[in-house]
Amino acid sequence: METARLIIRPFREEDAEALYRIKNDPQVTEFCPDFLEVDAKREDMERYIREFQRIEDTGDTDTWRCYAVENRETGVVMGALTFSRHNMLHEYEMGWMMIGEYTGKGYASEAAEAFAEDFCRTHGIDYLVAVMDIDNPASRRTAEKSGFRLFEKRTVYDYSYNRYCDDYFYFRRYWSGCTLKDRYYGDSPYYGRSTSDGGSND
Repeated sequence: METARLIIRPFREEDAEALYRIKNDPQVTEFCPDFLEVDAKREDMERYIREFQRIEDTGDTDTWRCYAVENRETGVVMGALTFSRHNMLHEYEMGWMMIGEYTGKGYASEAAEAFAEDFCRTHGIDYLVAVMDIDNPASRRTAEKSGFRLFEKRTVYDYSYNRYCDDYFYFRRYWSGCTLKDRYYGDSPYYGRSTSDGGSND
C-alpha cells in the first residue's frame, strides 16, 4: 500500500533493527510497555517478524500483527501500524508506533488513514477502532488527523486484579464507502439499531 510519502507493508527480517528501535522508543515504552512483550530483546525481533509473516500468509485478519511504515524516498522504516481483532470488543482495532525522530510530521496519520480505508474497503468492514491512554495527546492528534472520532472515554475494570485501570479514549473511524445510516458517537443522539440493512427497529 502506498501513499504520497509512505509504503505500508509487512515487516521483513532485514527490518529487525528498525522494529527493535520502535519497541524501545521512549513514547512507545511509556504508553505501550508490553509492545512485543516487556522484556523482548534484539535477538527476538526476527522471530516476531516471522510470526507476522506467517499470520499474513494464512489470510488471517484477526490475529495481532504489525506492518512497517517506510519512507518512500529513503527506504527507512520509521514506525509500525498494529492491527488485530480486539479480543474483548470483537472490533477491528489499529494502532501506530513511530520512532521519535519521525514524529510530528504527519507520517502516522497518513499511514493510519490509508490503511483504514484500504482494509475496510477490501474486507467489507464498516469501521475500525483505536484505543489509547488519555495521557497520550500525540496519539489522540494522530487519531483525529486520520479520520477517527472520539466515541467515549472508558475506565477499564480489570477482573484479574479486581480494580479499575487507567482511563482510555475509544475512537471509531467509518470508512468513506460505509453505507450505515446511523454512525453513533458519544456526542450524538442514538435512536436504536441502524436500519441501513433494511431491517426493522423493533
